[in-house]
Amino acid sequence: MDVNLTSAFLTTQYAIPAMIEKNYGRIINISSVAAQTGGVIGPHYAASKAGLIGLTHSYAALLARNGGITANAIAPTLIATDMVKDNPSIKPTLIPIGRFDQPDEVASVVLLLATNGYINGQTLNVNGDWYMS
Repeated sequence: MDVNLTSAFLTTQYAIPAMIEKNYGRIINISSVAAQTGGVIGPHYAASKAGLIGLTHSYAALLARNGGITANAIAPTLIATDMVKDNPSIKPTLIPIGRFDQPDEVASVVLLLATNGYINGQTLNVNGDWYMS
């Protein structure tokens, strides 16, 4: 909870006054498909990532009147990082597309949200067809 949720809350709370002063800002939280499906890591992880989606929705609604500030979340699936690759119970066959998410695939969605001022309050699923919304 501290790493995945509390850190995002505290960092955003710290940044909001400057965003409001500038009438510009992008809040981009990295959630997970686990928030929507329960995932494979455990309930603590799923709960913290689901909390990020709620936090994102709350900030989007609270800050919408400051037209230049947006808040969105990205919910990737299992990303090909050491945390995933080193876990023998996590295999790419868990994902319908049959492979792990690549870091650059998630990064391109971060870039989209960082440069778009109209997408707000959304959770973009970058998850290889694991969870469809």
